[in-house]
Amino acid sequence: MFLPGVWFSDAELQDPKCERWPEPESFSLLDSHSYTIDLKQELARKGNDGAFPVSSIPDTNHKIRPGRKLSHEWSIHIAVNGQMSNWTSPCLADVKPGLFHGSDSPTTSKVALTHRLTYTGVTGAEFCGVSTEAKEYLKANISKGGTLIVLGELPYHSTLAHERQAIDALAKLAGLDLRLLATTPTPKATKVMSHVDPCYHSIVVA
Repeated sequence: MFLPGVWFSDAELQDPKCERWPEPESFSLLDSHSYTIDLKQELARKGNDGAFPVSSIPDTNHKIRPGRKLSHEWSIHIAVNGQMSNWTSPCLADVKPGLFHGSDSPTTSKVALTHRLTYTGVTGAEFCGVSTEAKEYLKANISKGGTLIVLGELPYHSTLAHERQAIDALAKLAGLDLRLLATTPTPKATKVMSHVDPCYHSIVVA
């Protein structure tokens, strides 16, 4: 879903009843294969090599030490190419005692669920792998700026089995010793048709 000229605040991204949040039916569904979003940006400032420092990624993220190699266990579905200027993680989840097990378990009291990646000076975009209509819509409206929302799955009340499979997939991707120990589902309003509480957390491999 791309909303030209619309920028969400952190508060709106945390609010499951945000009036401006699009209805699930307005999202474009993508088949399960890889996609690339190529961004065209204004020339970088002199002396800026375009690299975004890992230290600028919020500490609430579950960061894995630099140099950890990705395995063949997973497919990367979305790749965004461009010079990023900011990274925020507006939605957080509590890491309660006994929730995870393994030497690669998160060590912070909270971990990030969702992320906002900011790109400035964007003049064009090519969304490779999508339908002609979606590709042309993004190309025609990208110069207005705005928010491109990418959801990993349609919002629904996830099962505990799904949560375990998601953590297992992330762990296999980076070869982590990490398992979900929770045995009791935690249903709540923000997990039903919402954007606030998807899966348990995300992992950043630098």
